[in-house]
Amino acid sequence: MTGSPLRWAALNLCCIGQPGLRRRLMARGVEAGGAPPLPPPVAESTGSTPRPGRSWDEAAREELERARRFGAGVLTLEDASYPRLLLVSSDPPPLLYVWGRLAPEDALAIAMVGSRRATPHGVEVARRIASGLAVAGFTVVSGLARGIDAASHRGALEAGGRTLAFLGSGLNRIYPAEHLKLAAAIAGRGAVLSEFPFGTPPLKRHFPERNRAIAWIAWATIVVEAARDSGSLITAGLAADEGRTVYAVPGPVGAPGAEGTNALLREGALVCRDASDVLEDLAPQLVEAARQIAEARRGAEAEVPGAARTAEDGRRDGAAGSAAAADDASSHAAGLTPDETLVLRHLPARGGIGIEGLGRACGLPPGRLLATLLELELRGLVRQLPGRRFMSSG
Repeated sequence: MTGSPLRWAALNLCCIGQPGLRRRLMARGVEAGGAPPLPPPVAESTGSTPRPGRSWDEAAREELERARRFGAGVLTLEDASYPRLLLVSSDPPPLLYVWGRLAPEDALAIAMVGSRRATPHGVEVARRIASGLAVAGFTVVSGLARGIDAASHRGALEAGGRTLAFLGSGLNRIYPAEHLKLAAAIAGRGAVLSEFPFGTPPLKRHFPERNRAIAWIAWATIVVEAARDSGSLITAGLAADEGRTVYAVPGPVGAPGAEGTNALLREGALVCRDASDVLEDLAPQLVEAARQIAEARRGAEAEVPGAARTAEDGRRDGAAGSAAAADDASSHAAGLTPDETLVLRHLPARGGIGIEGLGRACGLPPGRLLATLLELELRGLVRQLPGRRFMSSG
């Protein structure tokens, strides 16, 4: 499918709150081999709906300008830096607004969700698990909600790691409002993301849509505390539907916050007591790539003490990243990022090359190089040989 950012923004606007319509239009676009068609604008003006007499393209142009003024990046399905695991899912968001910066190492993401009415014990467990994952080099993904979500973000930040927050509202409608400072901290060392247009309120029907993005951008989902009817169980189900691993933290029998997690365990979810349980189960190449990222991060922080990014830095990077993504899309017809193109250029067709030699040839730091190799391996463009040697599979 092809289409300009304006066209994708228009599609996103007309489908907000209507996932069935989005899926139908996307399917028609695939069948036609072009951009998905747009329905006629409706007459009323509600939320992001065009005013009478205004086209979807006009509404989309105004929406992209709002994103630019906010300092947010915009990623479409055609951008090379669109998250790969989310891209290959069954129903990816056509467009993502990004406050902050997505990085290659975010390909190694683990989702954490749980109760908004978390117990003090649950909050502490979530922080400890998130911190352990961040120290190991993984990016922690959650939804900025009260309770377990917030504890997961804070645990990753306190460990010096990256974290991503998906919203069920527009970027300028942070919910809950008391998490605005937390959102700014996340944007400074990761990204706050939303598929919802600016000004979109946090309506209840938006959160199942938000949950699918959380589950599908990650290799695994961990549920820390959840009541029997918790929305976190929806996230776990969405993850399982896409073949992702689901973990649950066990809790006391009869405790309301443990009913959902204990039910998940009975249904086949894996036990998560701490981060080590997850690291033991993940594919070894994922854990090794994350370890290299963590080592590179610690080395960089040792060279530049106190080099914490500010939220304003993140917002500027998000805007710059959007422009770079547009350039990449036009420069690399195959959908490769500049780092991926660089690495492939230095990979031999046979025999392989070691990670250190490849790093010297490419001039990329270890963490960035490992994340790029992982992405290329997932796309079938790189083979890893025994002895941690790599070759092109083309």
